[in-house]
Amino acid sequence: LSVTDKIGTLDRMMFWTDKSEMREKTDIAIAEEVRARVKDIPGATIRTAEVSGFNGSAAPVQIEIVGPNTDELMRNANKVKEVLDKTPGVLNPDISFKASKPEVQVVLDRERAADFGLGVQGVAQALRDAVEGNVDAKFRDAGEQYDIRIQYDKLNRSSVQDVGEVIVGVRNNVPIRIRDVAKTIEGSGPTKIDRKNRQRQITVSAYLAPGKVIGNMQQQIDPELKKLDFGKAKYQWGGEANTMAEEGVYMVTALGLAITLVYMLMAALFNNLLYPFIIMLSIPQALVGGLLGLLVTNQPLSIIAMIGVIMLMGLVTKNAILLVDFTNTLRERGYRRNDALIEAGPTRLRPILMTTLAQILGALPIAMAL
Repeated sequence: LSVTDKIGTLDRMMFWTDKSEMREKTDIAIAEEVRARVKDIPGATIRTAEVSGFNGSAAPVQIEIVGPNTDELMRNANKVKEVLDKTPGVLNPDISFKASKPEVQVVLDRERAADFGLGVQGVAQALRDAVEGNVDAKFRDAGEQYDIRIQYDKLNRSSVQDVGEVIVGVRNNVPIRIRDVAKTIEGSGPTKIDRKNRQRQITVSAYLAPGKVIGNMQQQIDPELKKLDFGKAKYQWGGEANTMAEEGVYMVTALGLAITLVYMLMAALFNNLLYPFIIMLSIPQALVGGLLGLLVTNQPLSIIAMIGVIMLMGLVTKNAILLVDFTNTLRERGYRRNDALIEAGPTRLRPILMTTLAQILGALPIAMAL
């Protein structure tokens, strides 16, 4: 597989340079080729992802399941994973919860512990002091303070059997050990515990096949998730879907504010409330061209594209202002309405083309990702 830089439009324009070491394939195509090569390797789970969007190499599909009970969260996570497995275009669904950390679990017999006058907190604290130690004691010298860690000697806390020998109390001068009031079990625990709003969270993540975008896939997956019974748990979209939902509100607000400010400015400029509405009618027509451009280039309506829509709105209103302003000037000179419009079009064509081309050519390197 080629791991060199990809040849771009600017590189092709520089025809005199040597491009033999540069690759033609995109990162999406290379990722797809890697998936095809490694899918049959036995005993390995290999995930391939290209870096794109605002989340880097993070999985674009992230469904966060939140609830108080870990077992219930795992059942729901497996249900969500099954939905993603059945959805065309979704690759490598995975669950964030991994119970692969070996540990010794102490299961307290509460009734037996109560017979000895012991509670859960006392047993847990004694076990923690023995294995991990505590630093309640301090050593102070010459204005400095040092922790003194009190714990069992390493010889007495180096094996699983030693856990059962930890003394947690005394009765009739006889030590009470962990094995007297609890069972010790060798098991596995999670490598990490995620929380959100003080509740446990498990995330089901997945990648998308080339040509798939998170917005369309969310509309396809969400109806299937709503059919599931999550019990006391709840789910919500994270990752790119959450970013788009949050940023989309700001973009729509910015677009509405821009339209309002442009209208106020034009109303003050023309000293008229009707002319700005005439100019605003050019905005929907410009959106048609912008959306067709995205369709032809097979690009999604992303945050960057929405910024371009706001820029496009300023461009078309500028053109309309030039036409309407000059038309009004001609009307003041005594021209009839149709004559003023016919005169204003050819006369204002040159400044419209000059200013429009300047803005388009200035944005072209960014638009073409040069």
